[in-house]
Amino acid sequence: MKMDDRATYGEIRGFLLNSYYVYCRTKLVSRQQWVSGEYEFGFAYEEFVNAFDTVAERLMLEVLTLVLAAGRGGGADFHRRKIDELIAQESLEAILNALPDDESDELQQDLKLLSLYI
Repeated sequence: MKMDDRATYGEIRGFLLNSYYVYCRTKLVSRQQWVSGEYEFGFAYEEFVNAFDTVAERLMLEVLTLVLAAGRGGGADFHRRKIDELIAQESLEAILNALPDDESDELQQDLKLLSLYI
């Protein structure tokens, strides 16, 4: 797996957090109430769901979305299935081995936190 020209785990986290912030700020500016089932992490995810090309990037997006959800919302099963599908395309070991050590370590820590594959 070639890892050139891809977003890093930190960059994807930054993209998501920026969208998370923008959504929450927009809610405050417009004085809109939160609707049942509405989540800022869902908005952020939808902004980037088709933005990444590599299996590693798409895996990172799914993992980060689950971390940002922190157990809220009903989408955990969806994201876990997406992770399973991605790992079926390319082994987790291959993905992790192709990443720089610090990035691999952070992704592994989040996978462990979510009780996924580690």
